[in-house]
Amino acid sequence: TAYRTVKNGSWPQMHAAMERRAAHWAMAGESELAAELESYVKETETPDGAVRVFWKLGPKFIFAGCNERFARDAGLAAADLMGTDDFDARLPWGGQAAKYRADDMEVFQSRQAKLDILERQKSATGEVFWVRVGKTPILAPDGSARGILGMYDILDDKTASKLFMARSQSAPKI
Repeated sequence: TAYRTVKNGSWPQMHAAMERRAAHWAMAGESELAAELESYVKETETPDGAVRVFWKLGPKFIFAGCNERFARDAGLAAADLMGTDDFDARLPWGGQAAKYRADDMEVFQSRQAKLDILERQKSATGEVFWVRVGKTPILAPDGSARGILGMYDILDDKTASKLFMARSQSAPKI
């Protein structure tokens, strides 16, 4: 499946940890969920710090946590991101905020992961780079969505070009 391909190709250490914990998230209370996600972020830090992790809660997709790498990309301290959303004027990706919100909404409403999203992102330094994003719902005990967990890694232009080529070759011809 596409999920297994991305899981094995993008963030294998993180996804293994997510699979072990995701069932528990559904039963956790708000404070327990926050502690669980904080622990997850610490556990899944990579030595090179390449993977960015964040989560948003509620139907307004308010940032509730992230790793330090994500906060650096945002140009804010992690604590300053909490309680904001992608439309906050301090964030460098304001031009992409509507797209991010649409992806969040799709994952939230469908309660299905959306993986291997390729897009450009602007950093706090003004640099524009390719990212490969994955988002998955955080579910409540009744199966409704509580929020989304997202992660991305930065791609070099060569890798992004290969992924776009592969995608266009595998797309159905109309």
